[in-house]
Amino acid sequence: MTFFVEGDYFEVCSCSVSCNCVWLGAATHDHCDVLLAWHVTNGEKDGVDLSGLNAVLAVRSPKRMTDGGWKVALYLDDRATAEQSQALSAVFSGGAGGHLAGLAPLIGEVAGCSPRR
Repeated sequence: MTFFVEGDYFEVCSCSVSCNCVWLGAATHDHCDVLLAWHVTNGEKDGVDLSGLNAVLAVRSPKRMTDGGWKVALYLDDRATAEQSQALSAVFSGGAGGHLAGLAPLIGEVAGCSPRR
């Protein structure tokens, strides 16, 4: 199982100032809502082209993100074929390894993955 992706990464959270929820646990609210979004300009997984596709991970975490118990949902580009959706899901859920696999211990609940094919 191999992959590579290049592109743009965007992150936004519900804090009033720059997000410091990761270490300080000083979220503006009693939790942190964060969206992690990727636009793949060039990439593939096991020969499946992912170029031009998007993925978004929606996260609700406690005030200190490193405490775990995250509730997550993964949203995949609806233009993707079934094969591309499966590949995007593996890459951006951490299932294919890489740095996103390090988030797995923090996730307490997976609300879903959309679109499902």
